[in-house]
Amino acid sequence: MRLDAAPLTGCVPSHVEDGLVHRSARPGSMAYSVAGDPVFADLGLAIRSQRAGDLVLPRPLFLLHDWLNLWHSLPGEEWNYG
Repeated sequence: MRLDAAPLTGCVPSHVEDGLVHRSARPGSMAYSVAGDPVFADLGLAIRSQRAGDLVLPRPLFLLHDWLNLWHSLPGEEWNYG
């Protein structure tokens, strides 16, 4: 899965973050969630990390418009990924 040329899956999470950090339209629109995941508010996207055996893979999470409250309203199952 890609956003233009930036990969969203299939590589380590830091590569996804590096590929998206320059795509944010507004300065300061990238932040980190309480779980330490990069969140790109203007893109409506958070990059969660998920373990797969000995690997850590990115798992894109597409956000609602009011993303600041998203972390409080996520289903409990979302916190079981990682």
